[in-house]
Amino acid sequence: APEPASVPKVTPLDDTTGKVASVNAGLRFVVINFALSSLPPVDQRMSVYRQGLKVGEVKITGPARDQNIAADIVAGEALAGDEVRSR
Repeated sequence: APEPASVPKVTPLDDTTGKVASVNAGLRFVVINFALSSLPPVDQRMSVYRQGLKVGEVKITGPARDQNIAADIVAGEALAGDEVRSR
């Protein structure tokens, strides 16, 4: 039997993914929101992507509040709305 068209596509959540919520360019840090996955550990390095292209790298520093955590920009850049992935 054919599958119904309304079956949602399931993406595995083993990859930690977040979105840049805010950027402090002067102090070179970002706040990342991880609403759909667990918070990464402090000191983890993560890649920043914009429209599928890697534009920077961050290092998780904390502090964490709810689903948000701070990270230092260690390479490139980050803008609000950019995607942050663990790989």
